[in-house]
Amino acid sequence: MMSPHSLDNPFHTSQLNQESPAHLMNTHLPPAEAQALTEALGEEDKPPKIEPQLDLPPTLDISMTGKEQKEVEKEPLWIKEDYIKWAESFGMSEGWVDETFEFQEDGTTVVNGKLSLINTKIRQLPIGLMEVKGNLYISRNSSFKLNGYPKKIEGDFECSYNNLTSLQGMPEKVGGNIYLEYTNISSLDGLPDKMMGNLSLYHSQLENLNGISKEISGNLNLGGNNQLTSLEALKGVKIGGDLGFDHIPATEIPEGIQIKGSIYIDSSQITLIADAKRKGYQVEVL
Repeated sequence: MMSPHSLDNPFHTSQLNQESPAHLMNTHLPPAEAQALTEALGEEDKPPKIEPQLDLPPTLDISMTGKEQKEVEKEPLWIKEDYIKWAESFGMSEGWVDETFEFQEDGTTVVNGKLSLINTKIRQLPIGLMEVKGNLYISRNSSFKLNGYPKKIEGDFECSYNNLTSLQGMPEKVGGNIYLEYTNISSLDGLPDKMMGNLSLYHSQLENLNGISKEISGNLNLGGNNQLTSLEALKGVKIGGDLGFDHIPATEIPEGIQIKGSIYIDSSQITLIADAKRKGYQVEVL
């Protein structure tokens, strides 16, 4: 005879299995045994304690972008007392500060003419100097480092004969020539993309020209870089004047330099001279 439960779903949870263990023991065991077993189980028969959930705010992302971090770490603008102390370090007075720098309402300054700080042993320019409307001369300062000021120079920028190793912090715009001669620069990252005048990197420590300005209205002088083995980054660069290559170890020049003037090469650089002529450049042998 077929059992009355033979057609039941074998995976269906019965009502019996949903009863508590205490109820099952009291139903199917003698009272004494049920009591003993209940005591043995103790806390195991209790339902799990549910901790109340705190209504917490969503987790905040406190990480900062690189730009935000830079803004936080940025040094405050110099006040007039900072300018005076800086000027006094190379023998200038408060009167010179007043004559040289025009203080703006936002705390920044402007120099309305040229600014000459040659051989003054300065380490940096004032934080907040936004513009020099003439030439800026800061050569022969062995400990000088670029710090992003001024943002703009309307005239020439001369920063030669020092131990400068990086161009990070260069002025964003230079209206005249840039002279970075006899330095320890090994990378050109930081140069403006467009040069309005000549660019001289004579006698630096360049191994390649990665980061070179894409457009140079005047001459480009790369002579004396005795570690400069690759000129590949010059491909596609626009040069409005001449290009100087004397006394560099590179032996090949890339095609595609858009140069209006001539390439000047020392007579001892026979291989480079031949390569430049083969590629159709106007070569002048020194």
